[in-house]
Amino acid sequence: MEAFSIFSFGDVLLLAVQEEIDDASINALTGLLGERVIEKKARAVVIDLHDVEIVDTFLAEHIQGLAAFLNLLRARVVVAGLTVPAVLTLLDFNIRLKGVDFALDVEQALARLDAKK
Repeated sequence: MEAFSIFSFGDVLLLAVQEEIDDASINALTGLLGERVIEKKARAVVIDLHDVEIVDTFLAEHIQGLAAFLNLLRARVVVAGLTVPAVLTLLDFNIRLKGVDFALDVEQALARLDAKK
């Protein structure tokens, strides 16, 4: 099973991360997501992490790098679906994701993006 799936909702892409993700998957994801942003002329990417129990420094660094990459392609990034343990881990390790907006779930993320069109 792939560690992620990418869905298109008009000019917004949804990246659903289904499980813990490794280096090889992150590299494949970055290239594929960049191609999709350009191909679909996406203005935003919602990263859905509701299936990820723990956001450790490894994953947080990759999300930060992915956000910087997508910002260079002029796509906003919204992280949705963080669980309480994931939020606590981010706070415990003082991890700040710059250039990333947050939403409770995908629906809220899409509504936030529609409000900022």
